[in-house]
Amino acid sequence: MIGSTHNPSHEAASGSGDSVAATPSRAKLHVDLRELSNDEALELLGRHHVGHVGISFHDLVRLKLCNYIYSAGWIYIRTELGEDLIMARHHPWAAFEVHEAESVYDWRSVEVVGAVEFLSPDMQSADWFRFETAVHLLRTAVPQILTADDPMPQRVQLLRIHVDTLRGRHSSSGTPQTLPAP
Repeated sequence: MIGSTHNPSHEAASGSGDSVAATPSRAKLHVDLRELSNDEALELLGRHHVGHVGISFHDLVRLKLCNYIYSAGWIYIRTELGEDLIMARHHPWAAFEVHEAESVYDWRSVEVVGAVEFLSPDMQSADWFRFETAVHLLRTAVPQILTADDPMPQRVQLLRIHVDTLRGRHSSSGTPQTLPAP
């Protein structure tokens, strides 16, 4: 019928429709949670290129979605200038997280905590070699970075986070599921 909406819970309450479909499943679900080995955590970190970086200063915490590359104990990030970078210059420590999820109970995540280093494009700077290394690494994922064809030219600041603390976790239900629709 044009202009009407379908409401399965209304049908179940009124006795029409399929009441079984409106009842949630009551099957027992068992979830195993374990720590990832160091090698498993580093492999997951190296497999992805999008994660979250967390920066704090006093009682203010910022989380930011970012592109990254992991290489040899460092997470290389390209970002734009802003308040969060000012915070990081005052308190150069960050948390970083990357994850992959198949369902609510089937996922893997890696958390990193470490010191932040800001990389300078100044050829006279001691950081220049590290800056060029970061550009080379980031271009393995997006070759146009810091060129005339850069898809996000506002992201001019490169930094890296040292992997001081690494923690990986894996959750498994053993039951094929999918993530719920948004």
